[in-house]
Amino acid sequence: MNVPYTTGLPEAKSAAVPNRSAFGLREHLITVFRQKRMLLTIIGVATMVAGPGSFLMTNIYSAEVRLLIQNARTPFSMSTPLTGQVFTPSDITQKDDVATEVQIFTSPILLDKLVDYFGNERVLTSMRGRWDWVADLPKFVFKQLAGLPPVAQVLATIGYESKPENLHYQAVQQIRAHLNVEGVRQTHVFVASLDSPDPNFSADALNALVGIYMDHQLSIRKGKGAREFFDEQTKQMRGELQQAELRLQAFKDKWNIVSIEDQKRHLLQQVTHTEAALRESQVQVAETEVRITKLKERLAGQQEAIPLTNVSERNPMLDQLKNRLMQMELEYSQYVPDSPAAGELVREIAAVRARLQAESAKVTGAATSGLNQTYQELKRNLVMEEGRRESLRPRLSELTKQFKSYRDSLNTLDQREMELQGLMREVKVKQEAFDIYLKKEEESRINEVLDRKGISNVNAIEHATAPQKPIRPRKLLNVVIGLLIGLVGGFGSAYVSEYMRRTFVTREEVEDALRRPVLAALPLVRPGTSDAVSFDLELRQAAQQVIRSYHERGLRTLLATSALRGEGRSHVAGALARVLAEQKFRVLLITFEAADSGKPTTDDGAAADKQGPDAGRLRQADPESTDLPLLHRLLVRHKEGTALEFAEHLAEVAKTMRDRFDLIVIDGPALTSFPEMRVAIAGIDGTILVIEAERTVSVAAARTTMSIEAAGGHLLGLVLNKRRYIIPDWIYGRWLAAGGREGV
Repeated sequence: MNVPYTTGLPEAKSAAVPNRSAFGLREHLITVFRQKRMLLTIIGVATMVAGPGSFLMTNIYSAEVRLLIQNARTPFSMSTPLTGQVFTPSDITQKDDVATEVQIFTSPILLDKLVDYFGNERVLTSMRGRWDWVADLPKFVFKQLAGLPPVAQVLATIGYESKPENLHYQAVQQIRAHLNVEGVRQTHVFVASLDSPDPNFSADALNALVGIYMDHQLSIRKGKGAREFFDEQTKQMRGELQQAELRLQAFKDKWNIVSIEDQKRHLLQQVTHTEAALRESQVQVAETEVRITKLKERLAGQQEAIPLTNVSERNPMLDQLKNRLMQMELEYSQYVPDSPAAGELVREIAAVRARLQAESAKVTGAATSGLNQTYQELKRNLVMEEGRRESLRPRLSELTKQFKSYRDSLNTLDQREMELQGLMREVKVKQEAFDIYLKKEEESRINEVLDRKGISNVNAIEHATAPQKPIRPRKLLNVVIGLLIGLVGGFGSAYVSEYMRRTFVTREEVEDALRRPVLAALPLVRPGTSDAVSFDLELRQAAQQVIRSYHERGLRTLLATSALRGEGRSHVAGALARVLAEQKFRVLLITFEAADSGKPTTDDGAAADKQGPDAGRLRQADPESTDLPLLHRLLVRHKEGTALEFAEHLAEVAKTMRDRFDLIVIDGPALTSFPEMRVAIAGIDGTILVIEAERTVSVAAARTTMSIEAAGGHLLGLVLNKRRYIIPDWIYGRWLAAGGREGV
């Protein structure tokens, strides 16, 4: 019957086991103190390299000069360029001025002149550092080897040609590499500095470079023949401007143009007024046509002669018929609707109404006729409208002609305006070019005066002096940087090493990786510490688990094995047997002796006493007593025969001793070195796998547990042996004591 695995710990403590996924202060401290040797080594090496290295480095001195850019010598901002684009003094910013002077100051031609001034030898000597010979050593060796006849012949065969050293080029490159020029923000000042191992050379070279720069600046800003050129161009442009003005005036005189804008505005007003009058006349003619049409329609419906008087007499029959009709309608209201009498009365009423209508047309009297006044009035109005229409037609024709004339004149004026604008544009361009050349002529005259007086727009406000203190190396800073690099590298290496670790350190790591209970996490006992107390406590907890299995499962035989040799298996088996004996159990500890060693296979290397002469292939001695009355020890020797036979014999010995002892603890061999032991595992009640902390890898432990279960054995649990308490007691007791020593 399978029994669930338990840790053998009290319930409260089992619930307090931390989750390995949490990585807090304790885990960080464990990582740091576990890798402290590597951490301290890296920090020490980095500090040692940075500290003494700083004192061995060459002292570098930096001389500095400051120059001010003045706008008194910037005539280029007086006028616009010849491209016609607007160019004002505000277009050249302070940053552009400084950048221009910096480029001139660092130009190669100035550095060439500086090297020529001092000479190649002095420049190279003054710029050479203490350890530069190390960098030149490969070149020196190659040069010496190339001078040997055999090597020279080989180099000549492959087409190599030795080129002489260009000392001037090397000196210029040294100056360029150590020269730093940059502008000061928000000012017209730029600073030049030169770094060199020789402080006097730094100051002398920088002052000399400033002088060369001043002379070079005057030479490049001097315009050769500029004034004569601009004089000639000014005269030529003046003549072209006069010709353009004459062409413009002739065009105006030819077409009588005084102000083309005013003329155009006047023509537009005339066109607008004429167009309005033309539209008004057209509307009037249309309205007249409509009125004539309406008058003609009304005349067609009138008679020229109409009756003037009409005298009529009253018809007495009408009165009688109306009275009769009224009486009949009153009678009808007294009849029942739809009755025969009512229907007859309705018919009579209809006959009376028909007769009444016929009598109404019969009127007697006399009438007289004459001219129709309405007809005459309409006729007169028609004649007047036709006359008005005829009077509007000549005006409409004249307005049409005027409108066309004004439009043609306006179109012609538009064409003349384009030609006039072209001539005016030509005059404007010539005028602008003339103004530019005139200003340039004046600028060239001013430049000549400034050049004769040696006035420059850059002045040195602070000359270079020999520095008293070196700027490099900064010894204290280098030591601090080395220490920081060591800390970063040390901690990084520690965490990387911790991440790459595949061995076990804590109880939780074993349980998470192997999914098996850990019976005990036995510490490595250090002198002067409480490790021995922790060792005894953990071992007693493991013994309680064995005792529980003894009562619940009837466990009688217990095998202590390991994945590798030297993991402390024998020590754990002996200590566990002693604890069980102290619990009033009769315990037998079985150890064995290998065929090729002549000593018992104990991991702690203690030689076992021989129990009589060798006899046979397999021999066992009688159990011997120990210092504990209930603890006995039995040595099984393997002198001859196969390892499989020995494993089977060891299992038989354990069975034969079951009646004499309560518990039998077998100090078995490591399964990787004695795989035949798996045959005897199935006949043993329980197995304990001993794992050495920080040595046994997870893959080997997992394979061993699988092999035990595959052989039919019952894995009672694991024992983590030689576990170290990484965090010092003074740190643990101050910050981590509340969490317990588990995993520390």
